[in-house]
Amino acid sequence: MTSPTQAADQAIEGFFEAVVAGLPEAVIVAAPDGRITFVNAATEALFGYGFDEVVGQAITALVPRQPDRRADPVKWLARWAAEPDPEPSRFLDLTARARDGREMPVEVRVRPADIGGQPRYLITVRDNTLRRQEQIALKDANLRAARILMVAEDGIVSVDAEQKIIFFNLAAEGMFGYRAEEVLGQPLSVLLPPAVRADHPAHVDSFRDDKRASRMMGERPQVRGWRRSGETFPLEATITKVMAGGALTYTAHLRDVTERNRAREALEERERRIRAVFDHASEPIALLAPDGAIIEINRAAAALTADDRSLTGAPLWEAPWLGVGLSADPAAGEPLRAAIAAAAAGDPAVLVVELTRDGRPLPIEVRLTPISGAAGAITYVLAEGRLLGGARV
Repeated sequence: MTSPTQAADQAIEGFFEAVVAGLPEAVIVAAPDGRITFVNAATEALFGYGFDEVVGQAITALVPRQPDRRADPVKWLARWAAEPDPEPSRFLDLTARARDGREMPVEVRVRPADIGGQPRYLITVRDNTLRRQEQIALKDANLRAARILMVAEDGIVSVDAEQKIIFFNLAAEGMFGYRAEEVLGQPLSVLLPPAVRADHPAHVDSFRDDKRASRMMGERPQVRGWRRSGETFPLEATITKVMAGGALTYTAHLRDVTERNRAREALEERERRIRAVFDHASEPIALLAPDGAIIEINRAAAALTADDRSLTGAPLWEAPWLGVGLSADPAAGEPLRAAIAAAAAGDPAVLVVELTRDGRPLPIEVRLTPISGAAGAITYVLAEGRLLGGARV
């Protein structure tokens, strides 16, 4: 006859056996020598073995020794179970082998137990295939991204929340004169001119609190960098902030615009020189669109008009020229209009128009020259005037 105590023990034993058997996670019970004493249904499903096929076998039947690891799994069990801190020490990624010979990555945890007065190891095993594939895919994606960024044309510099440099690509190396290993872990201030270093952290903090994730190049004035040689240089920068894994990272895409600024300054200087020659030429000059509209007109030409109204955009033959000829009689401007049309078609033209100043005739020879663009089409007509008979503007 079963006593109440025995009945209670049997009930507890049956309860725990039902719980372990029904767990979706593979559970293995092993003796200290590594011999398997129990597996649940999830273990049978994971490995493809029946209960009777593995009970009594060594744990290495399911988790064989790995060629790249010195210790065997039985010694690992003893070491993990003996660790006082269970979280990091009783977890390991291993490679298991199913009944059909298929190998699979698994996550193994172990803790010691006393079952029926006998020391045992309780081992849980999870199929880690999907997570391992995700890790590999993430690692590959990060590697590809890092390689792309490393060889990008723009200099790319990333810093952490403390503004310590954590990424420095090849273009940044060429731009600042440092190798990546020389600046990784260093404060961002090593790349900034001394005069702005003290104020720069406040700008970063302002961007941190900004709701926008990026500040594009066109939205920010040019900043200046500091080369290893001590030279300052102009930069355009796009700044992006990313919060990942609870850590804030700032990344700057940088362009050295030294040569572009020089080219722009040279172009602006050239334009100033041309403007000086154009405006101070003693002969009347006007640059026209192909339809005859005035784009630019110099002082000498403007001096031949009757008032100070703006001439830009008006057809040359409709400008308020001195006297009554072109401005009062529309037909009087027809020869000039026709000559401009001929020049716009590619045929240079020369004609004489007669203005009136102080009641006396003021004859002007007008030379119309077509100007072609890069594609060969006529883009401008240059009108140059020469006062005849020794007259002056």
